[in-house]
Amino acid sequence: MPLTQYRIDRDGADRLLFLMHGYTAEQHHLASYVPLVDPDERFTAIAPRGPIDMPDGDGAGWWTIDVQTFEHDWSRFVPSLEMLEEFIANEADKAGVPLERCVVGGFSQGGFLSLALAGKAGAPRYAGVWAICCSLPGAPDFEFDLSDGDGRPALFQWGAKDPVIGPDAPAEVISTLQAGGWNLDHHAYEMAHSQTIEMMIDARAWLSTVL
Repeated sequence: MPLTQYRIDRDGADRLLFLMHGYTAEQHHLASYVPLVDPDERFTAIAPRGPIDMPDGDGAGWWTIDVQTFEHDWSRFVPSLEMLEEFIANEADKAGVPLERCVVGGFSQGGFLSLALAGKAGAPRYAGVWAICCSLPGAPDFEFDLSDGDGRPALFQWGAKDPVIGPDAPAEVISTLQAGGWNLDHHAYEMAHSQTIEMMIDARAWLSTVL
C-alpha cells in the first residue's frame, strides 16, 4: 500500500527533501517548517505519513509505542523502514532525481528512521541526514553501519530536557556520526521533546550548504 504524502513542489528543483514525522504526528508536521528551512526553494519537499494510524484517528506512527511505559513494538520497525526506503526510491525515480541528491530527515521516530535509512546495509549515499530528538537505531536484529559518511553533511538537534530519548542518546549519536566520517553539525536546545524556531533557523543554515 503506497504511503500517503504531503508535497511542497518547487519549480525547477533538482533535489529532494524527505521529512518523516514522529509518533502520533502526521505528514504535515515537519512540512510546515519547509518555507522557513528552505526559503530559496532549492528542494522539493516530500513528507510521507506513517502506515500505522492512531486509534483515535488523529496522527500516525511508523511502529507502535506504549506512551505510558515507552515500550516499543519493534516488529513493525523493519517493515516500515523497507516501505519508506521503497517510497523514497520511487519518488526520486519519478522526479528524475538521483538518490545522491536526496536529503532524509525526521523528528523522533522520523529521526530514528533517517539514521536507519543512511546506515542500512546497502543504503544509497543520500546527500545528507537531518535527525531531530532521536537515538541511534536500536531495534533488535537490525544491523546498521554509519561508518561511510565520507564527509557528507549530517545535522543532529535535540532538547537538553528531553525525557523521551534520555540523557545518553545525544552523545551516542554524535560520537557515532563523527567516528563514521560525517560532516556533523549538532546543537542542543533548552527544550524537551519538541521543536523551536531557533532550531529551524539553524536547520536553514545547514540545509543551505547541502548540495
